[in-house]
Amino acid sequence: MKIRSFFTSLSAAITLGISTLCISTQAMSDISLTYQSVKTPEHRSTILVSEDFIRFENPMAPDFFMLFDVKQQYMTLVDSEKNSYSVLDRETLESLSEQIEVTRKAIMAELKASMKVANDEEKEQMAEILEQIQLLAQAPQQEMIEYRRLGDETEISGYPCQMIDALVNGESQAKLCVANSNDVGVPDSAMHTLESFHNFSSSVHQQLNPGDTTELLFVMNSKNQLPVSIQRTYPASAVDEYRLVQVQTLTIPKSAFKVPMAYEEKDIEDAFIVE
Repeated sequence: MKIRSFFTSLSAAITLGISTLCISTQAMSDISLTYQSVKTPEHRSTILVSEDFIRFENPMAPDFFMLFDVKQQYMTLVDSEKNSYSVLDRETLESLSEQIEVTRKAIMAELKASMKVANDEEKEQMAEILEQIQLLAQAPQQEMIEYRRLGDETEISGYPCQMIDALVNGESQAKLCVANSNDVGVPDSAMHTLESFHNFSSSVHQQLNPGDTTELLFVMNSKNQLPVSIQRTYPASAVDEYRLVQVQTLTIPKSAFKVPMAYEEKDIEDAFIVE
């Protein structure tokens, strides 16, 4: 059993923007944040934020989008090609985590048994793998991304911002330039939604360890700061810079944050677990 890289799809969902959602005429404080790739300008990532929801959608993968419900604290992964959706809440997250723990223990037991009949070179290799698994199991809960201030101040897209280094497991993965949310025009209600998503998504990473923290770079763990520039430096395939190029206050129709009618619910395990 292995973990499928679900967050590859989720991360792809913020690499390009939404351009076709209808906007109603009633005044509300929903926010649209659009980031544009410096390397490939046609790649635009738009995050739609309301007081209670977030929606990520990717025009390059138009059959997939993700919703996050702040009040209920769950993600909904929608596959329009299959007319299906899956829900990931904290209860399901705990269940998946338990299954992964069972698998981890089984792998450790198998390694220990194999070491009894292995030659010296094989034993050494197995011992290293076993040590790595044990270290991961004992790792304390901590923030997935550590932000270190670099001291440089600059201006990007007209916003004064502070350069910081974003580290994962002590290794730099990106340089962010973060601005005060008030300077960007993002209300506290939207910042609360973004912060809530970051916390939930971080807990998913902690328990399932899918190995990709892309969306956590776009959505920081902050009540009053957000990146106006994300310079990816790792992995090599993701090297690029995304800059905030548009912030809109608008009204997003409620239907944009709902699963289309007649869609069938599928087990979330299908998105994570492959036998």
